[in-house]
Amino acid sequence: MTLENLGIPTVVLCTDPFLNSAFLHARTFGRPDFHPLGIPHPLGGLTADQVSVRAGELEQAVIDTLTTY
Repeated sequence: MTLENLGIPTVVLCTDPFLNSAFLHARTFGRPDFHPLGIPHPLGGLTADQVSVRAGELEQAVIDTLTTY
């Protein structure tokens, strides 16, 4: 939230079960309009190749989040 409050566009990635916490933190730190990006859970146990695939799938969503809100 510090970066956002300084005007630096930021994307917070968190797995879906933690989205509520991310929204709560955003409101607590004065950014009720902040939009964290939910990603499929879990991340633990993924191979490097699986992480690369997930990252590729998220690329456009990250760009959209940085340029839309």
